[in-house]
Amino acid sequence: MSIEKPADKFSVLSSHFGFKTFRPLQEEAVDTILNRNDLLMILPTGGGKSLSYQLPTLLMDGTTIVISPLLALMHDQVESLKAQDMRAEMLSSMQTSEESANTIRRLYAGDIQFLYLSPERLNTDFMRETLGEIPLNYFVIDEAHCISEWGHEFRSAFRSLSQIREYFPTVPIAAFTATATPNVRDDIIAQLRLQEATRLQGKVFRDNLQITVRHRQSDGHDQLIDFLKDHKGESGIVYAFSRKQVESVARYLNQKGFEARGYHAGMPTLERNETFHEFVHDKVKIIVATIAFGMGIDKSNIRFVVHMSLPKTIENYYQEIGRGGRDGDHADVVLLFSASDVIQQKRFIDQNEDESYKQLQLNKLNAINRFASSEKCRHQQLAEYFGDELEACESSCDNCLDDDHEKRDVTKESQMLLSSVYRTGQRFGKAYVIDVLRGSKEQKVLSNGHDELSVYGIGEKLSKKQWFVLIDRLLELEGLGVNEHQGLIITEKGLGFLKGHESVMIRSDRLNVKEKTVKKSAPEIFDYDKDLFDELRTLRQEIASEKGVPAYIVFSDKTLKEMSVVRPQNKDAMLSVGGVGEVKFERYGEAFLDLLKEGNIF
Repeated sequence: MSIEKPADKFSVLSSHFGFKTFRPLQEEAVDTILNRNDLLMILPTGGGKSLSYQLPTLLMDGTTIVISPLLALMHDQVESLKAQDMRAEMLSSMQTSEESANTIRRLYAGDIQFLYLSPERLNTDFMRETLGEIPLNYFVIDEAHCISEWGHEFRSAFRSLSQIREYFPTVPIAAFTATATPNVRDDIIAQLRLQEATRLQGKVFRDNLQITVRHRQSDGHDQLIDFLKDHKGESGIVYAFSRKQVESVARYLNQKGFEARGYHAGMPTLERNETFHEFVHDKVKIIVATIAFGMGIDKSNIRFVVHMSLPKTIENYYQEIGRGGRDGDHADVVLLFSASDVIQQKRFIDQNEDESYKQLQLNKLNAINRFASSEKCRHQQLAEYFGDELEACESSCDNCLDDDHEKRDVTKESQMLLSSVYRTGQRFGKAYVIDVLRGSKEQKVLSNGHDELSVYGIGEKLSKKQWFVLIDRLLELEGLGVNEHQGLIITEKGLGFLKGHESVMIRSDRLNVKEKTVKKSAPEIFDYDKDLFDELRTLRQEIASEKGVPAYIVFSDKTLKEMSVVRPQNKDAMLSVGGVGEVKFERYGEAFLDLLKEGNIF
């Protein structure tokens, strides 16, 4: 089937996607694919990965094969592409045999631009033989970090993707992910056998995400309600640690008048799929879920993400908060945590018999725990973890906004702590060192003879909790390190603290263990007419329901806010609004113009 191709990448960008310019790294990714070179792109969620691989297909002959890890995600993306006049299909257990046969016929006829497959489906003889008989332009590996054992969501089925190069040696591969440490990046390239791959890595910083971290009070339910009062009518995700907690939080929210549904792997498949569909289509505003929910979700108007407990890793956390504000508009992300979260996570890690894996996971757990306890800019910490550099955000996280807190000099207490680490041989963990400082009668302390040390009992004026906070502070300042057995060790910087060459300061509220609210938020990215925005949003929901598509597919929140400011009165003015292209205008534009003309006050 012969399809007329658009003139160039800029005409496609404008007509199909509604943008006049590329976002950072998008054009480089598009050019790499058009030049038939392998690509590894690491770009934060909301940075525009999908456009980077969708746009080239519209300029190329043949079919693009997209490998994705979740059926619900594939279905969501296929429906989104169809809504934008792109010919996309998937082959999975969600189709009937008749639907699958029709997709195969269309594939041979050259009538499919994007074919979505799971790794398991690609790895069948039938699928490989079929793909070997049709023109392919390139493979897309979505959520590529799943192929790496170094990653946080390793999936053994992804290992089979290494065979792509064996069966399709001349077809380029483009791998995409939002989260990849240096080890994971190298592993993705090795496992996929990418050849002279172009590496594109976006900045980790997402300035539209407002990060707040607070110690959880009791079960955190009251803190959650207090936060949600400022987000009525908005879509959001609440992450809980266990299935039991998911059900408890969802039930509590509904009792308090918030429309919420639970989502976890223990639910019947049909119920899970219905919940996912209702959330994507804005029929349910709040999803309470385990991490089983959300990988790669395309819903762009998620305005908040709340964690009710400490995530397993920084990779998990970064990917999960990345589901907020994908349209580039403001989103609040809140993390509630307590020391019990760490104990619970360690219990799960200890169940694994692979010592190297256990050590890797413990290191990751320590990293997310230090992140939660730290006084340093949250965005800066995330950037450093992923090998990026960033100045303090100044206004997009609680630590920067709270930087005017009173500071306390804890140099003397830090010297006590560092002396205890040194005199006990730099081989014991946090709890043991604190026991020595507080003069504990624990048998292990006595049998080691550490009750005879000069540091024994010198720290009894501080509570255990306060000493743990101080250890975390010294870890943040890199005055302490951790060896392979989780024992505390003194760094060169720590020796400077010990000798009094530099003072150790800590925010007073951390040692006083005073709680703060989670309501503080940065201002909107731009002012807009809230009443007109609500009218536009209502119209969007009506159109979405009529067309059977998610509301964000019609126009994003950010686009509607810009409309409420610009108030376009004709087609040309409407096309100047970000996110409005020819395709979307032909489908939806007139209805929005009519509403805007009715509300014209000029």
